[in-house]
Amino acid sequence: NGCVDTDSMTVIVNPPPTVDAGNNTGICIGDSIQLSALGGDIYLWTPADSISDVNIFDPIVWPNDTTEYFVLVTDSNGCINNDSVIITVHPLPNVSAGIDDTICFGDTIQLLGTGALTYLWSPNDSISDNTVAFPFIWPSDTTDYIVIGTDGNGCAQSDTVEIVVNVLPIVTAGSDVQICIGDSTQLSANGADSYVWTPNSSLTNAVISDPIAFPTDTTQYIVQGVDLNGCINTDTIIVIVNPLPNADAGANENICENDDLLLIAT
Repeated sequence: NGCVDTDSMTVIVNPPPTVDAGNNTGICIGDSIQLSALGGDIYLWTPADSISDVNIFDPIVWPNDTTEYFVLVTDSNGCINNDSVIITVHPLPNVSAGIDDTICFGDTIQLLGTGALTYLWSPNDSISDNTVAFPFIWPSDTTDYIVIGTDGNGCAQSDTVEIVVNVLPIVTAGSDVQICIGDSTQLSANGADSYVWTPNSSLTNAVISDPIAFPTDTTQYIVQGVDLNGCINTDTIIVIVNPLPNADAGANENICENDDLLLIAT
């Protein structure tokens, strides 16, 4: 019949969603981070490992190695697009607080922190500066010092060093004593394992506990005692040297036989 008619339809082409999986970032091994994707209604993350939920836009991930996470995003039109984000996993620094050591009460020792860029020591007591690698410390009791070291990636690790504090020996040199000039006296120290006396010029032996002293003037003797731990303490004793009396029996006299004479001594 040669009859003609027409009709039409419109094909709407929707653009894919603009997907953003976030910026690449780094974490330290053992840490976690929250991802955040934008641009759609339905999300699917891969790989499905070390991730809290693959079907939400903001899951938490905790990879042990550097990982590229892909997100597949579907919008309300059913259009799909994807993006990815790289999570770089940094190893922890190999932080060392040094080797355990022993000191004597009152001594100072230097700690040796290594393996990091910045350091923080605790406890923050009896320490020259708790933010340097090699601080000086002078604890009064045995103490565990903990150092937290942080590297250039912001990753932190800790280590501990024990500083044992030995008490000082209780060294005694005895009580002060008085002698007459020309006499001697025996000193007697105790409380340690070895001894050194000073001054040594008027002693029979300056490196024993009980030397004989024969000073000509009043003298303060100092004894330094060392115990088995190498800890040192001192004590003193004063030996007072008294002069001899100035005895005077008077002048020589002559008398006759059978006479008597009064002697006067001063």
